[in-house]
Amino acid sequence: MAAEDMQARVRARADRAIARARLTADMGFDDVVRAVERAVGIRLRVIRETDTSGWGTLTGYLTFFADRGEASIHVRASDAALYSQFAASHELGHLLDDAHCTGALHERGARERSSIAPYDDPTLTTPEVEAELVAEHVAHRISRLLYASPRVAESSW
Repeated sequence: MAAEDMQARVRARADRAIARARLTADMGFDDVVRAVERAVGIRLRVIRETDTSGWGTLTGYLTFFADRGEASIHVRASDAALYSQFAASHELGHLLDDAHCTGALHERGARERSSIAPYDDPTLTTPEVEAELVAEHVAHRISRLLYASPRVAESSW
């Protein structure tokens, strides 16, 4: 029952995150970033990093400066644009998650992306697992919004 409870909490948090940003099917990726800025009341930049030699398997990370009202999302410039946008969308999910906005975002710094699912990673606490799952759900929802709409399909004809 605990896993089902966690799944329900993750889904509810992801639903609130998406609703909070007021995302619509006519948005492009830059529009999504601007919508997140408005939703959380910060300035936000997505930075495509060229020197990622020390990143290991890390695909993106978020730096958040609450005192300055700004954040930046760093992604690999060498990754395909769609993959970078997905990595950035995961970080947008952290910003939109209501647990983040109440100060519960974990402060463990940038983590390497593991081939282990978050709920199987023994180094993560339950709140950290949930935060990672929420961010991943939000990233998938943003991707569906951006790339599964008739607008995108028509543009490829």
